[in-house]
Amino acid sequence: MPRIGIITDTYHLKYKLAKLLAYLKDKAHVTLYVEQDFLLSLDDLRLDEDVFFVKTKGNLALALVRYIERETSIPVFNSYKGIYLAMNRFLNSLYLRKNGILVPNYGYSSKHLTPPFENYIIKNAIDQKNINFKPEIRIRNGKIQVIDKRVLINSNEENFQINHYYYQEFIKSDWEYKVYGINEELFFYKQIPVLIEPDKMKSRVKIEEIPFLKEMSLKAMKTLDLKITSIDYLKSDDGKFYLTDINSTPNFNYMKEGPKLVGDFLINQAKI
Repeated sequence: MPRIGIITDTYHLKYKLAKLLAYLKDKAHVTLYVEQDFLLSLDDLRLDEDVFFVKTKGNLALALVRYIERETSIPVFNSYKGIYLAMNRFLNSLYLRKNGILVPNYGYSSKHLTPPFENYIIKNAIDQKNINFKPEIRIRNGKIQVIDKRVLINSNEENFQINHYYYQEFIKSDWEYKVYGINEELFFYKQIPVLIEPDKMKSRVKIEEIPFLKEMSLKAMKTLDLKITSIDYLKSDDGKFYLTDINSTPNFNYMKEGPKLVGDFLINQAKI
């Protein structure tokens, strides 16, 4: 049987991986590397897996991914580069725009300065923790200002102070478009934006492939070195699609047969 290593944390193991592990149970030998359950000793690592799958963004896990990539030839999905760029909003915006992918105007500036846009959303510059998006919406003089409460939570943590915010120009859209990518296979959905309907699954529906989003999603995945991802888009009043977020640890349980699709991809990669 193929040997699959899964690098994860206790949160993802408890809430996100059960269906994938159940699917792989009789199809692969799975070894779990849970970030909170061990102190990393490189001398004790056997690393005889055929492939690794990463479902976390923790620092210790990323160090392990980097070690595997440097010291072995075992494929890792997603790569260190992919995970790091996906969670660093400023850098991924820079990379994506440089490669011709339409992203909203963005800025990274001191929280004490005037915001760079009249209509904006403030997001975590580093999207690393397992906390759901919690928006605080303000409308002042007809201008929309949205603050992701995760930014405020992080800025008030003991011994940690955020001095700069990541600003993204706000794109008004009737729908939010979600594209899941597993290798070169894409799956398309739309939903009412979470600022209007926080329960994103309440309005989410599967839609037909949108050629422009297919082209942009595959290009974004290649640019950031992601094989498994979810990508969010908003459509402006003038009909342009803007990539607003990209994720290296998507919840594929939201997809019909998502765990099977990911499991089959890993098994196939292990056999190469």
